[in-house]
Amino acid sequence: MTADTPKPAAADAVASAATRARNELARLVSYIVFGVAAVYCVWRASSLPTSRWEPLGAGSFPKLVFIVLAALCLFAAIKSVIDIHRNGGMPEAVYAFGRWLKIRRISFAIYGLLVIYLGVLSTLGFSLATFGFLLIAQLLIAGVTRRTVIQSVIAALVFSFGLNMLFADVFNVFLPRGVLIAF
Repeated sequence: MTADTPKPAAADAVASAATRARNELARLVSYIVFGVAAVYCVWRASSLPTSRWEPLGAGSFPKLVFIVLAALCLFAAIKSVIDIHRNGGMPEAVYAFGRWLKIRRISFAIYGLLVIYLGVLSTLGFSLATFGFLLIAQLLIAGVTRRTVIQSVIAALVFSFGLNMLFADVFNVFLPRGVLIAF
């Protein structure tokens, strides 16, 4: 054996530390997001009106729950920072996390597209918003070729305008109509 032969156990240990650091960074990001959301919910619960019959007020229980949740997120975030430091530090974790995000970029794009869809649903209405969402989501997943564009347009038409017609004509239930366009 020569001295230049890589040691598989050492390489696995380095890769495992990078994986642990990446996972801890992902957890840290989720703890921060949930903690900020909990603080926002505490703020919103504080604005609930008090009544004469409840001395603590209607927002006391939600505030208690969200304060505990925010405190737990803070402790978990501190633990994640310590674990990241133990597993190679922040640069290694950020690099591994960037690779993880790059691999899952289509999933995050679809989540973002879903947020946009929910935001424009009341303005565009069910049919147009769903058509755009389904068309873009299918093209993101399947890729853009002539065949996938034709299939995506047909599926988006069926599940947006067709579903709206089915609910309106058969079930007599009207899906949200847009402010700008009333389909």
